[in-house]
Amino acid sequence: MSLLKKLFKPFLIVAPYVLRNSQTVAYPDERLVFAERFRGRHKLHFDRCIGCGTCARVCPDNSIVLVEAEGHEGKYPQIDYGTCSLCGYCVEFCPKAALEFTDLVEFSTRDASELVYSPERLAEVPSIKEVVPRLKRRIEPYLTKTEMKYRKVEDL
Repeated sequence: MSLLKKLFKPFLIVAPYVLRNSQTVAYPDERLVFAERFRGRHKLHFDRCIGCGTCARVCPDNSIVLVEAEGHEGKYPQIDYGTCSLCGYCVEFCPKAALEFTDLVEFSTRDASELVYSPERLAEVPSIKEVVPRLKRRIEPYLTKTEMKYRKVEDL
């Protein structure tokens, strides 16, 4: 009898969880809606940037350098996401709010040089559908008394 208990004990522990809803998000078909202050990819506003270099000076990872941008006078931030920790100092200390965060977190690439975003690339933020073409819906988490569940926010 003891052998049977040992054999079935793991199954009895797991059984209540087998029929519950999955906690996994079916990415890239589904994507979470992130909080308003979420730190994703940066967006640069050319019209606000004064080229002071504060963002580059406060960056603890030295991921920001100021470079010239085509069609614009002065120097603007270029960010290397290969080293950037998305700490937020550049956004927080920018005196003109020229940098802001977006909810884009898809940085995957096979070539590390593609992680260096020029000022022009930072200024144009693609739609989520361009970044994740398979995306069908956005979902958000919510809590019940006993567990966390997901609900659909919008179909894409």
